[in-house]
Amino acid sequence: MTPPCDTIVANDSVLDAFKQSGDFDYARELVPDNETDYNYFDQFWRSLEDLLNIDLSTGNGYNWIWWALGALVVIAVGYLIWRNRSALFGPRDADFKVEEITENDINEVDFEQLIAEAEKSGDYLMLCRLRYLQTLKAASDASLVTWRRYKTPTQYAIEWPNEDFATMTNHFLRIRYGHYTADAALAEEMRSRQQTLQVLIADSTDKQEQSTRQEEGGEPS
Repeated sequence: MTPPCDTIVANDSVLDAFKQSGDFDYARELVPDNETDYNYFDQFWRSLEDLLNIDLSTGNGYNWIWWALGALVVIAVGYLIWRNRSALFGPRDADFKVEEITENDINEVDFEQLIAEAEKSGDYLMLCRLRYLQTLKAASDASLVTWRRYKTPTQYAIEWPNEDFATMTNHFLRIRYGHYTADAALAEEMRSRQQTLQVLIADSTDKQEQSTRQEEGGEPS
Protein backbone atom coordinates (compact mmCIF):
# COMPACT_ATOMS: atom_id res chain seq x y z
CA MET A 1 0.00 0.00 0.00
CA THR A 2 1.38 3.41 -1.06
CA PRO A 3 1.61 5.87 1.81
CA PRO A 4 -0.47 9.06 1.36
CA CYS A 5 1.25 12.22 0.09
CA ASP A 6 2.37 14.57 2.85
CA THR A 7 0.63 17.86 2.03
CA ILE A 8 2.27 19.64 4.95
CA VAL A 9 5.71 19.56 3.32
CA ALA A 10 6.26 22.37 0.75
CA ASN A 11 6.86 21.26 -2.81
CA ASP A 12 9.51 23.66 -4.10
CA SER A 13 9.04 22.72 -7.74
CA VAL A 14 5.29 23.43 -7.59
CA LEU A 15 5.87 26.76 -5.84
CA ASP A 16 8.45 27.80 -8.44
CA ALA A 17 5.97 27.01 -11.19
CA PHE A 18 3.33 29.17 -9.57
CA LYS A 19 5.80 32.05 -9.20
CA GLN A 20 6.78 31.88 -12.85
CA SER A 21 3.17 31.80 -14.07
CA GLY A 22 1.60 35.19 -14.96
CA ASP A 23 -1.80 33.84 -13.98
CA PHE A 24 -0.76 34.04 -10.33
CA ASP A 25 1.02 37.41 -10.47
CA TYR A 26 -1.47 39.19 -8.21
CA ALA A 27 0.92 42.06 -7.47
CA ARG A 28 0.36 43.48 -10.96
CA GLU A 29 -3.08 44.79 -9.90
CA LEU A 30 -1.68 46.73 -6.98
CA VAL A 31 -0.67 50.41 -7.18
CA PRO A 32 2.93 50.85 -6.03
CA ASP A 33 3.49 52.57 -2.71
CA ASN A 34 5.66 55.15 -4.44
CA GLU A 35 3.14 57.25 -6.42
CA THR A 36 5.88 58.57 -8.67
CA ASP A 37 6.16 55.08 -10.14
CA TYR A 38 2.54 55.15 -11.25
CA ASN A 39 2.11 56.19 -14.89
CA TYR A 40 -0.86 58.55 -14.88
CA PHE A 41 -0.36 59.24 -18.57
CA ASP A 42 -0.93 55.58 -19.47
CA GLN A 43 -3.90 55.42 -17.15
CA PHE A 44 -5.40 58.45 -18.93
CA TRP A 45 -5.09 56.81 -22.35
CA ARG A 46 -6.54 53.55 -21.06
CA SER A 47 -9.53 55.43 -19.64
CA LEU A 48 -9.90 57.24 -22.98
CA GLU A 49 -9.88 53.91 -24.80
CA ASP A 50 -12.68 52.63 -22.57
CA LEU A 51 -14.68 55.84 -22.96
CA LEU A 52 -14.44 56.04 -26.78
CA ASN A 53 -14.31 52.27 -27.36
CA ILE A 54 -11.15 52.52 -29.47
CA ASP A 55 -7.82 50.74 -29.50
CA LEU A 56 -4.92 53.19 -29.25
CA SER A 57 -2.32 50.45 -29.48
CA THR A 58 -2.83 50.13 -33.25
CA GLY A 59 -2.16 53.80 -34.01
CA ASN A 60 -5.56 54.30 -35.65
CA GLY A 61 -6.99 55.50 -32.37
CA TYR A 62 -4.35 58.21 -32.09
CA ASN A 63 -5.07 59.30 -35.65
CA TRP A 64 -8.74 59.57 -34.82
CA ILE A 65 -7.98 61.80 -31.81
CA TRP A 66 -5.65 64.08 -33.80
CA TRP A 67 -8.28 64.44 -36.53
CA ALA A 68 -10.86 65.42 -33.92
CA LEU A 69 -8.54 67.98 -32.33
CA GLY A 70 -7.69 69.39 -35.76
CA ALA A 71 -11.36 69.75 -36.63
CA LEU A 72 -11.99 71.62 -33.37
CA VAL A 73 -9.13 74.02 -34.14
CA VAL A 74 -10.46 74.67 -37.65
CA ILE A 75 -13.96 75.31 -36.30
CA ALA A 76 -12.63 77.69 -33.64
CA VAL A 77 -10.53 79.66 -36.15
CA GLY A 78 -13.43 79.80 -38.61
CA TYR A 79 -15.75 81.12 -35.92
CA LEU A 80 -13.29 83.84 -34.90
CA ILE A 81 -12.88 84.93 -38.52
CA TRP A 82 -16.65 85.00 -39.03
CA ARG A 83 -17.21 86.86 -35.75
CA ASN A 84 -14.75 89.60 -36.71
CA ARG A 85 -15.31 89.59 -40.47
CA SER A 86 -16.31 93.24 -40.61
CA ALA A 87 -13.19 94.41 -38.80
CA LEU A 88 -10.94 92.07 -40.80
CA PHE A 89 -12.33 92.60 -44.29
CA GLY A 90 -14.14 95.93 -44.10
CA PRO A 91 -12.92 99.00 -46.02
CA ARG A 92 -9.93 100.65 -44.36
CA ASP A 93 -10.13 104.10 -45.93
CA ALA A 94 -12.57 106.61 -47.39
CA ASP A 95 -11.57 105.93 -51.01
CA PHE A 96 -14.30 103.36 -51.62
CA LYS A 97 -16.71 103.07 -54.50
CA VAL A 98 -20.41 103.77 -54.04
CA GLU A 99 -21.31 100.12 -54.59
CA GLU A 100 -18.94 99.14 -51.77
CA ILE A 101 -20.67 101.25 -49.10
CA THR A 102 -21.63 99.08 -46.13
CA GLU A 103 -22.78 99.50 -42.56
CA ASN A 104 -19.12 100.07 -41.66
CA ASP A 105 -18.88 103.39 -43.52
CA ILE A 106 -21.84 105.46 -42.34
CA ASN A 107 -19.69 108.27 -40.94
CA GLU A 108 -17.87 108.81 -44.23
CA VAL A 109 -20.78 109.14 -46.66
CA ASP A 110 -22.69 112.11 -48.10
CA PHE A 111 -26.04 110.33 -48.13
CA GLU A 112 -28.10 113.18 -49.56
CA GLN A 113 -25.93 113.46 -52.65
CA LEU A 114 -25.70 109.71 -53.22
CA ILE A 115 -29.44 109.20 -52.74
CA ALA A 116 -30.16 111.95 -55.26
CA GLU A 117 -27.80 110.32 -57.76
CA ALA A 118 -29.36 106.88 -57.22
CA GLU A 119 -32.86 108.29 -57.70
CA LYS A 120 -31.81 110.05 -60.90
CA SER A 121 -30.20 106.92 -62.35
CA GLY A 122 -32.97 104.58 -61.19
CA ASP A 123 -30.54 102.42 -59.20
CA TYR A 124 -33.12 100.93 -56.83
CA LEU A 125 -30.68 98.49 -55.25
CA MET A 126 -28.27 101.24 -54.23
CA LEU A 127 -31.17 103.46 -53.20
CA CYS A 128 -32.49 100.85 -50.77
CA ARG A 129 -29.06 100.31 -49.28
CA LEU A 130 -28.43 104.03 -48.86
CA ARG A 131 -31.76 104.67 -47.15
CA TYR A 132 -31.10 101.93 -44.60
CA LEU A 133 -27.57 103.17 -43.92
CA GLN A 134 -28.72 106.78 -43.61
CA THR A 135 -31.36 105.65 -41.11
CA LEU A 136 -28.73 103.67 -39.19
CA LYS A 137 -26.51 106.76 -38.93
CA ALA A 138 -29.41 108.89 -37.71
CA ALA A 139 -30.29 106.26 -35.10
CA SER A 140 -26.66 106.20 -33.98
CA ASP A 141 -26.52 110.00 -33.74
CA ALA A 142 -29.69 109.90 -31.60
CA SER A 143 -28.13 107.21 -29.34
CA LEU A 144 -30.84 104.72 -30.25
CA VAL A 145 -28.07 102.34 -31.29
CA THR A 146 -24.35 102.34 -30.57
CA TRP A 147 -22.52 102.18 -33.89
CA ARG A 148 -19.33 100.13 -34.08
CA ARG A 149 -17.42 99.07 -37.18
CA TYR A 150 -17.41 95.41 -36.18
CA LYS A 151 -21.14 95.14 -35.40
CA THR A 152 -23.71 93.56 -37.72
CA PRO A 153 -27.07 94.94 -38.89
CA THR A 154 -28.85 92.28 -36.86
CA GLN A 155 -27.20 93.54 -33.69
CA TYR A 156 -28.51 97.06 -34.37
CA ALA A 157 -32.02 95.68 -34.91
CA ILE A 158 -31.81 94.01 -31.50
CA GLU A 159 -30.60 97.25 -29.88
CA TRP A 160 -33.50 99.23 -31.32
CA PRO A 161 -36.50 96.85 -31.36
CA ASN A 162 -38.63 98.80 -33.83
CA GLU A 163 -40.72 97.01 -36.44
CA ASP A 164 -39.98 99.46 -39.28
CA PHE A 165 -36.26 99.42 -38.50
CA ALA A 166 -36.25 95.61 -38.32
CA THR A 167 -37.98 95.41 -41.72
CA MET A 168 -35.50 97.83 -43.29
CA THR A 169 -32.69 95.77 -41.79
CA ASN A 170 -34.06 92.56 -43.32
CA HIS A 171 -34.37 94.20 -46.74
CA PHE A 172 -30.83 95.51 -46.47
CA LEU A 173 -29.45 92.08 -45.53
CA ARG A 174 -31.28 90.39 -48.41
CA ILE A 175 -29.95 92.95 -50.88
CA ARG A 176 -26.46 93.38 -49.48
CA TYR A 177 -25.60 89.78 -48.62
CA GLY A 178 -28.34 87.68 -50.20
CA HIS A 179 -27.91 89.25 -53.66
CA TYR A 180 -31.62 89.90 -54.04
CA THR A 181 -32.75 92.45 -56.60
CA ALA A 182 -34.59 95.66 -55.74
CA ASP A 183 -37.37 97.35 -57.69
CA ALA A 184 -39.27 100.65 -57.51
CA ALA A 185 -41.83 99.20 -55.08
CA LEU A 186 -39.16 98.15 -52.59
CA ALA A 187 -37.37 101.48 -52.93
CA GLU A 188 -40.64 103.28 -52.16
CA GLU A 189 -41.26 101.05 -49.15
CA MET A 190 -37.78 101.83 -47.79
CA ARG A 191 -38.42 105.57 -48.30
CA SER A 192 -41.76 105.38 -46.48
CA ARG A 193 -40.35 103.44 -43.54
CA GLN A 194 -37.40 105.79 -43.34
CA GLN A 195 -39.72 108.79 -43.08
CA THR A 196 -41.64 107.10 -40.25
CA LEU A 197 -38.41 106.39 -38.39
CA GLN A 198 -37.10 109.91 -38.94
CA VAL A 199 -40.05 111.24 -36.91
CA LEU A 200 -39.22 108.87 -34.04
CA ILE A 201 -35.54 109.72 -34.23
CA ALA A 202 -36.25 113.48 -34.19
CA ASP A 203 -38.56 113.05 -31.20
CA SER A 204 -35.90 111.07 -29.34
CA THR A 205 -33.30 113.73 -30.10
CA ASP A 206 -35.61 116.49 -28.79
CA LYS A 207 -36.22 114.60 -25.57
CA GLN A 208 -32.49 114.10 -25.06
CA GLU A 209 -31.82 117.80 -25.61
CA GLN A 210 -34.55 118.78 -23.15
CA SER A 211 -33.16 116.37 -20.57
CA THR A 212 -29.67 117.83 -21.07
CA ARG A 213 -30.93 121.39 -20.59
CA GLN A 214 -32.77 120.39 -17.41
CA GLU A 215 -29.68 118.74 -16.00
CA GLU A 216 -27.70 121.91 -16.72
CA GLY A 217 -30.30 124.01 -14.92
CA GLY A 218 -31.97 125.55 -17.96
CA GLU A 219 -35.66 125.70 -18.77
CA PRO A 220 -37.04 123.44 -21.48
CA SER A 221 -38.35 125.24 -24.52
